[in-house]
Amino acid sequence: MGSILFASDLDNTLLFSYRHRQETDQCVELLEGKEQSFCTVRSLELLAQVNRKTRFVPVTTRSVSQYRRIHWPPDCVPQYAVTTNGGILLDNGAEDPAWHSQTLELTAPWREELSNLARRLPEAPMLRRSRIVDGLYLFAACDDGESAQAGGAFFAGQTSLEIAVSGRKVYFFPPPLNKGTAVRRLREKFRPDEVICAGDSVIDLPMFPMAGLGLLPDGALLSAAAGILRVHRGAGRFPDFVLETVLDAAGAFERL
Repeated sequence: MGSILFASDLDNTLLFSYRHRQETDQCVELLEGKEQSFCTVRSLELLAQVNRKTRFVPVTTRSVSQYRRIHWPPDCVPQYAVTTNGGILLDNGAEDPAWHSQTLELTAPWREELSNLARRLPEAPMLRRSRIVDGLYLFAACDDGESAQAGGAFFAGQTSLEIAVSGRKVYFFPPPLNKGTAVRRLREKFRPDEVICAGDSVIDLPMFPMAGLGLLPDGALLSAAAGILRVHRGAGRFPDFVLETVLDAAGAFERL
């Protein structure tokens, strides 16, 4: 039997907000005492199996503190998680110093520009709230998706940071700080026989060429994705599709 690395985005891939919850969904995250993120009951059943049969590693743009708000059921807790768009590796909740040191080396040429751009963001009034996340990338929130697109376009051509717009949010990343680099580093660390990645946004796209199989929802993202892909066509819910597909692949690997 070969080993499988399952590297997955979280928000809108395995987790979803209260706006998309259904009656039987289970809360897995609280923010200031309020229910914040949910999983389907089926997903949690499947994730417990996936966690036994693969090396499940969340790869998320969430900060360390945002990731730590998630309360996985005991059978679903991953040993490792990559936060901050690839910048920080958690091992049983503790930051891996060697991983972080390498991240700082990779992103060092952009550190001054990151600080300078943070000071310039008020030039684009549609960028309402902003902060530098875990010292590694710049984040700004807008009132709506149209404003976010305008905010990203405002700084296009003015920075060597990578600009990514997702929903109402605009991100400015040092070029080496992306999920594709994160998966490459995970491959180097764990040497799996197979890699499966799942995601739902433009920020997840760099993962797919690093994987033997990429899982994504049907829609606009499909035309920009590369690699061997399996697409959710709307039968059932996307998180369940992702985990069922991973289990099917794990079963096939066990039979080899």
